[in-house]
Amino acid sequence: MAKGTLTAQIIVNYRVDQGMDCEQSKDIQWVCDMLNSLNIKERALSPQQLFEINKHIKSIPTGRQKTLFKALNQVLFYLKEICNWSLPEAKEQVFRDESMMWLLGISKNNQLAGQCFAKYKSQRESFMNERWHNLGWTLLVLNFEVAPLHLSYWQKILSTPTSIEFFEGQFTLKVPHSKPIASYANEKTMSFTRYPLPAFPLRVLQDFYKSTTENGLTIKSLLDAMNQWVDNKPYYFAPMTSSEWLRTFQSFWHHYYVVPPVLLRDLSDPMRHVATLEPTKSSFVDAIKKKSLFIPPLKQTNFVVENKELDTRDVQWPHKALIKFHKQSPNKQHLRPATPAWEPKNVLPKLFYLFTDELFNEGGVQKKILPPQSIDRYTNFYKSLSPLSFDDACDSEKLHLWAHTEFERLDDKTTPWHLYNFLRSAAHQELTDQLDLSQFERPELPSLVDPFCLNVSQVHSAVTLLLSSQNGDAMQRLFASIAVILGYYGAMRRGEVLRLLLGHIMVSPQKKQLFNIVITNTPEERTKNGKTRIVSAFMPESAAKLIRILLKIKAGSDETKPFLGFQHESIHVRSSHYIYPATQALKALFGPQIRFHHLRHGGAELLYLQGLHLAYQRQGSHLSSILQDEATEAMLCYESCLARFDFWLEGRPLNELNVGLLFDIISKQLGHSSYSTTRRHYLHGMEKTITLLKPAHRQYSRAELRYLVDIPVASNDISRILSSLSPEYSLLSNKDKKQFQPQLAESQILKKMKLSHFMGAKSITSDKQPHTHGNDDFASLWINSLPKDFVEKHTSSFHYFCKTSFIALNSGTLDFNTVSHQWLQLAQGQYFNFTNKELTALKTLGPPKIIQHKPETKAKAETLNLRFKCQCNQKILHAVKTLCHEGALKRYKAIFLLEQNRKNLKSNKLNMVKHQFLRKGNEVRRHIIPTGNTQLTITLETLIPSTLLQHPLEQYFTHLTSQKDNSLCQN
Repeated sequence: MAKGTLTAQIIVNYRVDQGMDCEQSKDIQWVCDMLNSLNIKERALSPQQLFEINKHIKSIPTGRQKTLFKALNQVLFYLKEICNWSLPEAKEQVFRDESMMWLLGISKNNQLAGQCFAKYKSQRESFMNERWHNLGWTLLVLNFEVAPLHLSYWQKILSTPTSIEFFEGQFTLKVPHSKPIASYANEKTMSFTRYPLPAFPLRVLQDFYKSTTENGLTIKSLLDAMNQWVDNKPYYFAPMTSSEWLRTFQSFWHHYYVVPPVLLRDLSDPMRHVATLEPTKSSFVDAIKKKSLFIPPLKQTNFVVENKELDTRDVQWPHKALIKFHKQSPNKQHLRPATPAWEPKNVLPKLFYLFTDELFNEGGVQKKILPPQSIDRYTNFYKSLSPLSFDDACDSEKLHLWAHTEFERLDDKTTPWHLYNFLRSAAHQELTDQLDLSQFERPELPSLVDPFCLNVSQVHSAVTLLLSSQNGDAMQRLFASIAVILGYYGAMRRGEVLRLLLGHIMVSPQKKQLFNIVITNTPEERTKNGKTRIVSAFMPESAAKLIRILLKIKAGSDETKPFLGFQHESIHVRSSHYIYPATQALKALFGPQIRFHHLRHGGAELLYLQGLHLAYQRQGSHLSSILQDEATEAMLCYESCLARFDFWLEGRPLNELNVGLLFDIISKQLGHSSYSTTRRHYLHGMEKTITLLKPAHRQYSRAELRYLVDIPVASNDISRILSSLSPEYSLLSNKDKKQFQPQLAESQILKKMKLSHFMGAKSITSDKQPHTHGNDDFASLWINSLPKDFVEKHTSSFHYFCKTSFIALNSGTLDFNTVSHQWLQLAQGQYFNFTNKELTALKTLGPPKIIQHKPETKAKAETLNLRFKCQCNQKILHAVKTLCHEGALKRYKAIFLLEQNRKNLKSNKLNMVKHQFLRKGNEVRRHIIPTGNTQLTITLETLIPSTLLQHPLEQYFTHLTSQKDNSLCQN
């Protein structure tokens, strides 16, 4: 922590905004200075550091000790809640006590809150006919009907007409943060959160913006306006401070809407959550992105024309060529440098190219358009960085170690900031998607939130894209798809998905769509907090069936091996083969800002909404107009919510449990020690939460409807409005029509209101994503993509994963242990994919006979050997070198048997085999035959387990060598 960066003013402002007591600024600053002097570099205070601070305070020989201890608690509370610090356990009880004192302070205003709301309701009815304009009245409406916020927030909102925004099917209020905590915040985009804006306060606020003549609203002017308003009929209240008003409104929400204390903090503290910028929508996936799915990063190539204008330095660091391209005159035609490929020894050249391209296309944090000279300056530290190999970039631990080392080493004044921005770009690339930027933020600043979220239909579209891909093998597509499913429905981290063991995922005996998942330390890596947790994951049948298929495939396998992947694969290989394609699919569908970790965000929100639906007994369709997704609605029905929390309920009704523990239960499922982490980093905005607190329908009087749709007070046009809103209205008698007060949803009212000024190009009746997850048949999609057999007539590829092999797995003829060994020896199918040159050599040798090799001990499995019988000449030598020295069969040991009809021991053929055919590790034998021609037998020991493969391989090689041309082979 840099000296002097944590100041008293920050703490004081925060506590005032929360209506909390605060010590004097000089005492708060004393504590801040102590913490600054410790030079803490991570978001944690150790017990030893706390001991040192306490020791200093105790050394003060006056009564100031007590004041400083209180100030210390207040500073640490801010660091915990806003800056996401981990604190010694000794402080947890102190904060629980402070939370109780906060709630007690609110409870003291219970009677006042009740009286104020009763009088407000009465005045609200009068307002529908009188329709006055007053700042104090507007503040009462907003606090009772939108959220209990401190006046500092209302001052910003009332001064900014653009605070109203239509978002995901409803009107919302954009509430700016007092400090930027959104990762997207910059000079033009503020950091903010959202609150739902119901029809009545929307209309009142709309009128305020139209009618107000006041400029320069201040907190004092707002407080004076509110106190003046309640000084009259029907209130007659004494003036209150802004903190007293906040506690009064908090008391109302706490009791009227039965809001538990922890959720009440969310309502009244905008700094506890961040809004998403815009709805995450599926984009068209172009052919290039589809073609690159499941292609290993190092094998992805760009087919471009060579640019002869580039010098050696530009080739080594292609971002320099890109900068040069933008510097050149637009009047002349120049060839734009192509996106480079990943380099095994150093991935930085491509990362810098992508970073530079983003700066040109999207601008910087401060300015939208950056000149090439500025970008050259911002990226010029590239030559000071140590190389980052491809393998290290795929390894989360080594990647973060490299980044931390570079931060420590680069001590130039501006370079760390440029490096941080470079890492921000790298965190959105598929290869380095696991980069955790929070590790590189200054600990005394609010931790930044990366707010993106996916719904059920969007997750299922990613699974569909992966399963329907023409690339990759069947198991790779299955593993990648299940990784997406676990990331979302299990709300699991990337590393947790990779490390999940076969024995740690179990199907519930009662519900086949419910899985119990154990997330714990493994030999490969520890969990983030070093603790074990059990996750209960409930999902649609289509997704659950895929997992059950994989469990069936792996039945009888070693339960200590990873669930996703083959038994011989390292965590880095699994990451590259399964998580990388999943990330590719997500970015192809939803844009480059989406990361694999956002699946966890979406899963956390789904879990949270399911808990609130249970607690407030809401129907699955309660959020229908907001979610715009029938598949998510289905996951919010009572049965789904009940199944999701069955691990806690254990068959008991919710009212028999302490509902106040719900938020802690949700946090534990996510592996968080504190709900504040869950709330801030995973649950974005309040637009869904507050809507759940209120009933889906409420009663509207004729006077209120007239006001909302902006027609005169006594207008009979209300009859037309009522007829369109409620079909039963037209069936009533004239007398009953006058008394009729329909039960309506907010979405019905919004369609009748005159809101074009706030809507822009948006439509209230936005298209809802259809309910498809009940119809999604991922299993059939996957099975139908399988080739029928190992060998197909129209192709030269050997399909190890085909319907035949999976039928054998299902029947028990084949087991997954054998599959893993066969797949390893086949090098994931690559060693029997031949180039044109290799196929010509294979035809020269002729089709091999596939023979079984019986091991010396019964403990070992039978394997397959390839046996070629051919002449011994230069043509055969050239073919052997092409296939066995350089080509697809080079990894297999060769045994050469020369059969000759001669008595003379000297043999030119034998010398040719020994000195030209033979490689290191091969064997040569000679056999004298009484009659016949000289023949060379070449046996390749493949170590491929023989189960099920002897006949298919013979059929495959016969098919290859009988082809008239090589046009079908792999290039």
